[in-house]
Amino acid sequence: MKKKEVECMFYGSATVGTKGQIVIPAKLRKDSNIKPGDTLIFIGKSGREGFGVMKPEGLLRLQKEFESLQKQLVGKIKR
Repeated sequence: MKKKEVECMFYGSATVGTKGQIVIPAKLRKDSNIKPGDTLIFIGKSGREGFGVMKPEGLLRLQKEFESLQKQLVGKIKR
């Protein structure tokens, strides 16, 4: 499996409003193709300082990658 180089960059910061809302920085919305009405998934652990945000299709792609890795590992363990 060929690894894809992932570039991590700082897009800015946001302040949480009184209703718990934040504004996603414009460049991040553009680079991630986030449009009004899109659904985003928030993932994190309760009481932790951080969390992740992704589109549902990103989560599905990640799940498929993990399933593929799991099959590879099981194959190596059975040898």
